Amino acid sequence: MKRLAFLTILFLPALPLMPQRTVTLWQCYDSATVISPLSGEKELYAGMTQLRDHNLAAAWFPSLDLGGSFNYQSDVVDISEMLGSMPVPPGSLPSIPHEQYRATVDLGQVIWDGGVTRSAREVERVVSELNMQQSEADIYRLREQVNNLYFSLLLTRSQAEVTSVLISELGTRISEAESGVENGVVPPVTLDVLKAEMIKAEQAAAELGRRHDALALALEQLTGMSGLKYAGLALPDNLITGNEKVENPDLQLFDTRRRQLELSKNLLKSQRMPRLFGFAQAGYGNPPGNNFLSDKADIYYSLGAGLKWNIYDWGKNSNEQKTLAIQQQLLEIRRGAAEESLQRMLTLKMAEIESLREAAGRDEELIGIRSRIAAAAASQLKNGTITASQYMTELNNEKQAVIAAAARRISIARAETEYLYITGYKTRE
Repeated sequence: MKRLAFLTILFLPALPLMPQRTVTLWQCYDSATVISPLSGEKELYAGMTQLRDHNLAAAWFPSLDLGGSFNYQSDVVDISEMLGSMPVPPGSLPSIPHEQYRATVDLGQVIWDGGVTRSAREVERVVSELNMQQSEADIYRLREQVNNLYFSLLLTRSQAEVTSVLISELGTRISEAESGVENGVVPPVTLDVLKAEMIKAEQAAAELGRRHDALALALEQLTGMSGLKYAGLALPDNLITGNEKVENPDLQLFDTRRRQLELSKNLLKSQRMPRLFGFAQAGYGNPPGNNFLSDKADIYYSLGAGLKWNIYDWGKNSNEQKTLAIQQQLLEIRRGAAEESLQRMLTLKMAEIESLREAAGRDEELIGIRSRIAAAAASQLKNGTITASQYMTELNNEKQAVIAAAARRISIARAETEYLYITGYKTRE
């Protein structure tokens, strides 16, 4: 019996007698979200949006440009020739210089841009929202990986626990059989059959132990949590009615994309509006400003306002609006297809949940019957009225019933969790 106790500890290293702590599925979700490289995208998107919005808002700030030029004109107006034979004292008429140079400071200010800046900022905000939601959708998909590892780990532990009980019971029967063989009551073949079953159980326990450790390590890597190998795992208790609201992240992406297209159409309309602007220029040059008769460099300035309106763009803006309308139609088709696909998945998953619940309703009854049969078989084996193979058949039937019941409970919890995952359920349990 000491050997059996040692083997149980050896082959089931992942099953703690006293778990250090209990971990929930939602804790795994939260931890996986925190350590995911994707979690840093939101901050980057927020910073990028802030910079773009600042650039768009800068369209309303005055523009300031520094300019300069120098040129040489081979021919300039000769005023003396223009006056012809009129008596003009020599040297009294100014001459226009061949060289012209100037340095200027130009100031421009948008007075009205037809709503382009406002519409562009609205589009940028919804693009930022779209990026954020895409990041959330990608992070949300981590839950599927967490679910696979979490429930596989629960199932492996359940199977390992039953296997541990089986090893313990076989140990008891082997001790009884050894005593019976020594007393000549039990044939030696009975002991051999039990020992062979013990080896099979130990092999199964070793395989389950290795699988448990691998699953625990993978879950630790995905969530960044430590000590999951020895931590207790809580079985989620979800209440599924089949009427849960569908808020899947992928559907929300469609809705945000729809708003983006509508705002983009508004932006195109704004671009067709007239634009009003003001300007000012201060400079130093020769000639100063438009005073071409001056032959001395001097300071000058000018002020003004202007209107710009592209009244005909060869249908470019109209075609772009039609393109956006087609994109909206395509988007609605894709959204409808995605929604129908989700509904089909929910229907199938709900049918699976109801089927598992119905089957689980009689698990306890079946286990009770199998336990009584196995107990009677153990007594008959001890009395030598049945063979070890017959006993093992009933014992295995009992353990299979226990394993199936435990697996069904885990499967129900997993199916309910997957149902909520499809709906996009994000509320903590």
